Amino acid sequence: MNKLVDVLGAVKSLFRAFGLVAACLGVSLFAAAAAQAQEVDGLVCTMSGYLTFESPLTKRKEERNVAGEASISTCVDKNGPVEGIEAEVLFSGDGVASCTLQSFTISQAVIWNDGQLDFSSLEAPDGGPAPLGAYKGVVDFGKNEGSKVITVLFNDEPLQTLSCVLGIDPIGTYNFSGVQIFTDLDTEAPGTEL
Repeated sequence: MNKLVDVLGAVKSLFRAFGLVAACLGVSLFAAAAAQAQEVDGLVCTMSGYLTFESPLTKRKEERNVAGEASISTCVDKNGPVEGIEAEVLFSGDGVASCTLQSFTISQAVIWNDGQLDFSSLEAPDGGPAPLGAYKGVVDFGKNEGSKVITVLFNDEPLQTLSCVLGIDPIGTYNFSGVQIFTDLDTEAPGTEL
């Protein structure tokens, strides 16, 4: 019985450690992206939401449909924090994915609180496979038409991926926090290419 208690204690500690690492990575990523926004004409925003998979993710790569929603809350640009910007985001797409990697093609609609819209086509960097939550693309039309979009999302439940890889529990919903960057193609600094 003591061994079971020890194992459960170790698992709880591991959960806390992974949660702390994910939170630190998220804060670090936003800080680094905010620093990049100071150098590049762009907008860096925090994003949180979820992606759901029509067929839950397992360790096998299979064709899957994905949909989701998110909120954009805090944004910065080259002048610092941008007050009053918020948005709702809708995702829809498909592609090959597993517990850890994806090659999704995703359509994204951003509904800004000023009534303007952005419609973007996103994909896995370099065509994939790439980690879940890593996407890039271009705003096809709308408020930021022509801007590059770089998205990095972290799983709010870090051990969900491990559980999936071990075959314990597939991923049906991926709750995330992260950043989305809208950057002007014409003023992109060297070294910031996708």
